[in-house]
Amino acid sequence: MYLGDGYISRTPRTYRLEVSLHKRQGPVIERVASAISALRPGHPVGFRLRESVTIVNAYWNAWPTLFPQHGAGRKHQRPIVLDSWQRSIVEQNPQEFVRGCIESDGCRHRRVVAGRDYPAYSFTNHSNDILGLFVWACSLVGLRPRRANRVTVSLARREDVAALDKLLVAGDAVEPQVADSLLTP
Repeated sequence: MYLGDGYISRTPRTYRLEVSLHKRQGPVIERVASAISALRPGHPVGFRLRESVTIVNAYWNAWPTLFPQHGAGRKHQRPIVLDSWQRSIVEQNPQEFVRGCIESDGCRHRRVVAGRDYPAYSFTNHSNDILGLFVWACSLVGLRPRRANRVTVSLARREDVAALDKLLVAGDAVEPQVADSLLTP
């Protein structure tokens, strides 16, 4: 979620992670809050409302360590590369990475081809690095994404759509081993 809707900012004494989500994404908001809570048991997770957006946030000095991709400027204007320990986590849990990408910067939509209506998924991001990470994680899950244009990756094959449908409705809770693996970079 950080690579899509997340942001880390410096405050006077610590760092704040913010993940901005549409208020109608209740299960996603809960998953993000649960993941943050799993990383920091006993510490508060905050919620702020701004019009139609719910911002899930938490303060912690370790955010830049867990997200070394953090830096000045927009994500698409700087390199986004996973550290080896992050790549290992994604390799062990590629479904969660794909899910986070789709839930932050992706969508399920209808696609009309030759007059027929088909379901499809798209993932859009202006960072070539993030798009590449998404394609890599999809390959780990057995999905076959295709680059639709400069900023969009499409998953439209029946098997891929069915697999994503199953992935996105399953696993509403954060898997404990995912949170545990984040604690040991």
